[in-house]
Amino acid sequence: MKLNFTRIEEPYVFELSNERGNTVLIDASEDIGGKNKSLTPMQLLAGSLAGCMSIDVVLILSKQKINPASFSISIEAQRKKGQASPFSAIHLKFVVSKDVPEDKLERAIRLSKEKYCSVSLSLNKDILITHSIVYT
Repeated sequence: MKLNFTRIEEPYVFELSNERGNTVLIDASEDIGGKNKSLTPMQLLAGSLAGCMSIDVVLILSKQKINPASFSISIEAQRKKGQASPFSAIHLKFVVSKDVPEDKLERAIRLSKEKYCSVSLSLNKDILITHSIVYT
């Protein structure tokens, strides 16, 4: 994997790009002078966890011939106080259509979190990662 990270606007607006030309903007939080032009690195990290697990869960379900009519995740993250403020807990609320059996969904979530999701496996083990399921 090769990425390029470039400041495109002062003070803290950056562009992250990959070798295929895909890009995402990143900005600092407003409390330190960010311009609110994009997500912060910590928001992207929490979103990356949800993205990684979503791909895994949908893939695991598809192998069982289950294709949710709707699928989304709402993320709530708590951070420790202080200069460096890492995550202490991340809660993922899976909002899924009723056509997905709960036991199959729970198993797919567990497999993703514990075995397949590279982001989950890369996060500090002190971070409490929990989930809930809401059917629509």
